[in-house]
Amino acid sequence: MTSDDSARRAELLAKLVDYSRAHGLADMSLRPLAAAVGSSPRVLLYFFTSKEQLVREVVAHSRREQVDLVQAELTDPSSGDPVGESAVDRLWQWLTDPDNAHVERLFFESYALSLRAEPGPWEGYGAASVAEWLPQLRPVAERLMPGADPDVAATLLLATVRGLLLDRLATADSRRTDMALEMFLRGLDGTALTAD
Repeated sequence: MTSDDSARRAELLAKLVDYSRAHGLADMSLRPLAAAVGSSPRVLLYFFTSKEQLVREVVAHSRREQVDLVQAELTDPSSGDPVGESAVDRLWQWLTDPDNAHVERLFFESYALSLRAEPGPWEGYGAASVAEWLPQLRPVAERLMPGADPDVAATLLLATVRGLLLDRLATADSRRTDMALEMFLRGLDGTALTAD
């Protein structure tokens, strides 16, 4: 592949990610997708070999972007060190910003599709997402829940944030979900999570 081809492929991938965030991927057809990103089905198949491979690359790219976001939001901008409750607050603010709802909808769609008996191009998405987020959350969880098993604490933090985010996307109840996160953070007690 030439450098021009690589540049065109990267440009198309960025457009495909944007399109998928706005429209989802579950019922996507190649022809309207190609038209929406200013291409053709033939060109998309040249660069991505198949519809399934295209979907795999779009969801993997989107997942990588989320990991980068999590890492950026969970560290102190001045020192690069992980911080506690304020880091979770910053992450929550980004995740719940209405301008980012399309990113979260694509995430949950891909996560749910990965749980099907035959997940197709979404295979492994949910497990990979958990595996990628836990190391980012572990230092923050250790500060919030000292004495707790770091993996268990990070798992609890991840499940809580994702569960509240899913609730918020479904109900648009920002007040209740914000208060629930605040209650969760105030009530943390790491000693209850210490591994045997």
